[in-house]
Amino acid sequence: MRGKQYVGESIDVYYDVSLCVHAAECVRGLPEVFDTKRKPWIFPDGAEAPDVATVIERCPSGALQFVRKDGGDAETPDVPTSVKLNDWQQIEVRGDLHIEQGNEVISTYRATLCGCGQSGKRPICDHSGACKG
Repeated sequence: MRGKQYVGESIDVYYDVSLCVHAAECVRGLPEVFDTKRKPWIFPDGAEAPDVATVIERCPSGALQFVRKDGGDAETPDVPTSVKLNDWQQIEVRGDLHIEQGNEVISTYRATLCGCGQSGKRPICDHSGACKG
């Protein structure tokens, strides 16, 4: 898992700010867990682990990940891999992904790729170009 770890009793949440495109699926989905006005902003025990996992799986960029500690299901990749262009011209990809970014390979099940060509982190969208939401 990449990013900062937020430890909960039944689920751990990981957040990689470098991948986040601020789609806000998390804060809309479970504000009792994801609250940007609170420190720390992620409180994994604010809801049941299955609900936290479901909301994290809606994160299009893969910035949020989870590890279940209650015996619940881990995230699995979409099969077949799906690719869609969202309203902000970002390319949302879901599947068993291995994305080359410089000398690094990012392995994830969800990613938001640059659709405008202006990202400083291409192919990953950094939310700074013409495709801002």
